[in-house]
Amino acid sequence: MPPAKALILKDSPPEVLKVVDVKPKGRTYTTDYYSKQPGAITAYDLVLGTKLACLAITDDKNGTLKKIGKTNPWQIHSLAIITGSEQEAHRPLTHILEKHFNLTCDTIIDVKGTSGGNFHDTQGYIAHNDEIIVLSYRCTTSGFDWLTNLSTSTSAWEPKEDISQGHAGFCSCLDFLWHPEESKPRVHTGFYSNFISSAPMIKEYIEPLLAPNQPPRKLYVVGHSLGAAIATMAACYFLTEFDWANLPHKFVTVTAGSPRAVQESMQLRIHEEMKRLRDSDKALIARIVRDKDPVTTVPPAFLGFRHLEKLVYITEDGHIIINPDLSSDTVIDKGKMNELLSKYPPLAEGEAKQADDDTKTYEKRYKKLIRKIPSPLRDHMPEFYLEPLIKMLEREAAAETILAIKLMEGETAAKESLEKKKALARTKRAMSKLGGVHIFKRKCKSVSVMH
Repeated sequence: MPPAKALILKDSPPEVLKVVDVKPKGRTYTTDYYSKQPGAITAYDLVLGTKLACLAITDDKNGTLKKIGKTNPWQIHSLAIITGSEQEAHRPLTHILEKHFNLTCDTIIDVKGTSGGNFHDTQGYIAHNDEIIVLSYRCTTSGFDWLTNLSTSTSAWEPKEDISQGHAGFCSCLDFLWHPEESKPRVHTGFYSNFISSAPMIKEYIEPLLAPNQPPRKLYVVGHSLGAAIATMAACYFLTEFDWANLPHKFVTVTAGSPRAVQESMQLRIHEEMKRLRDSDKALIARIVRDKDPVTTVPPAFLGFRHLEKLVYITEDGHIIINPDLSSDTVIDKGKMNELLSKYPPLAEGEAKQADDDTKTYEKRYKKLIRKIPSPLRDHMPEFYLEPLIKMLEREAAAETILAIKLMEGETAAKESLEKKKALARTKRAMSKLGGVHIFKRKCKSVSVMH
């Protein structure tokens, strides 16, 4: 990944855009801009989706989180961020979902074994309330998971047949050689097999809630790491098997740190469907990547693997950028950046303030442990995804609260009657419906001047 300070965006300072010979792409997330765009990503969806993804690390079994935390203490820490304390993080999943998100847990997914010659080891959960449905997949925690992660084989996209038989088929990675004229979109075999193993629960618990006569709901399909890749498979299923344009529901998938999961043929099919649904605001894909997270670069692109978009990029110092181009075509080198800063000092102002504002640190023992981990690996940890997203939501909530206060003080009677209700409703959703905003703030090193 290029350094965040080198990205040239559509909202980069005019002084920079005038002097660089680079086509800008993407822009910093702001509510003012994205709230007016059809099918746009919202801070609310990003934070809620990422929190729900992180919760898949636990379940209702006694000691699950403690066992995982022995080798992955950051998983405990991410749940402590979400629930408010380490003690609460160790409570059963059904308790956390009900207390902090007002969600009823329909089932906990736990399927292990082999079928059709493919390994699968799939955990997660399905939950719902009157407003949302959640399908969340767990990240890598076992040897079977690593077998899935390291695989580079592909399978034809045939969900109806494969769900019926319970696997992706024997030697499905080679079927395009036997029948090239019948080629279908292709996806990563391991991730696809994990999805297929969870499909019976999707049909039992989710599909009845998506019936046209059901009250309008948002379906959140979420995951982190391996869970993000399986969630991508589930997203392909819901987007190809359901007519969202004519359903009362909305589809949202939020993935954090996802490997590449589809071949270009499937990528094109999904992007075409998303383009068709954009104006109706019925579907959203948000693929979150934290700075140099290495997991997002595998399997390699030269083998034909691709991501689904839109990209939500978190820079090293925590800025949120929507759909930037991370190739060398949209960056400038460090020397050019230093030259620009010397000519336009105001470009660097304000960055130090953010670093000074974040004065709280983690507990000493945990902070010492994290410092020993190389930064690219830290970038894959769930807390490094959660924290900047929650900070963004806090800024939004603060702005909405200020607006609500101004309206309550009575700017105008007509405006108060309508806008106050909207502002207070948005604030309430952001601060309580997400299970509260619990976060341990850390002092960030600020390096980005293009945001």
